[in-house]
Amino acid sequence: MTQGDGDGWTGCGQDHQHWGRHGAAGLLIWAPDGSGRPLVLLIRRADWSHHGGTWGPPGGARDSHESPAEAAVREAAEECGAPPGAVRISGLLDDDHGGWSYQTLIGQAAEPFTVRPSHEATETAWVAADDVASLALHPGFAAAWPVIRASLAPVTLIVDGANVMGSRADGWWRDRAGAMARLHGELVALAANGVARLPDSGDGAALDRWYPRFVLVVEGKARAVLDRVPADGAVRVVAAPAEGDDTIADLAGQLPGRRFVVTADRELRRRCVAAGAAVTGPRWLTALLG
Repeated sequence: MTQGDGDGWTGCGQDHQHWGRHGAAGLLIWAPDGSGRPLVLLIRRADWSHHGGTWGPPGGARDSHESPAEAAVREAAEECGAPPGAVRISGLLDDDHGGWSYQTLIGQAAEPFTVRPSHEATETAWVAADDVASLALHPGFAAAWPVIRASLAPVTLIVDGANVMGSRADGWWRDRAGAMARLHGELVALAANGVARLPDSGDGAALDRWYPRFVLVVEGKARAVLDRVPADGAVRVVAAPAEGDDTIADLAGQLPGRRFVVTADRELRRRCVAAGAAVTGPRWLTALLG
């Protein structure tokens, strides 16, 4: 059994002492309030704990069998009763000290949910993101907060399926639905692995990993892919009723948060930028797909 084998102090390459023999992880959960502004779930650490009395996200030592995400979700459930299924992981920030790291998983909930104190957290609260810096924060969280704050918005990659598929000389024209199903499968794998960097160089937040939402827009004969892929999977497939460009431009203007459209079509790029989205070419995406 490895449960609890992460508890204990250990050193790092910077001659610091840290709690967590296998590293540690935390879950920064945010949710929009009634006006769409982000609220952040924080706990006040018990006085007996390291940096007791300070505020930060729930988190703690990783066990040897756990991924950072598994440890973070478990700690959030233990420390404040956060329901694991209510949060979608959207990013990761790695504070590496050399041989030891604290990894903060950033996750979005559809709305604030009820939380409770525990023996490790004397208080819990949903705090307006603009007010977080005014609290007495755990030093590690205080250092990471400016980067995390900049990442509190949904991120969606809208893929022009026909354009991306057409950029590959793999015989896609012989079976458009089959080629689109292959692209869909590659996007599902990418959604699980995440991306190290978003398409624009000034991405506004220096996270170590992003897990954006993916929307694949299909048109024409490729719409038959809907019969080959799950309707509620990690990659949302949208079948354009006519030209895919109109559907993509509409999504670029309507979806919340930051939108990135993957297409090389010059006129569509213009329309998407006018709708407030950023645009990148298929080469950026296909390089990630391999």
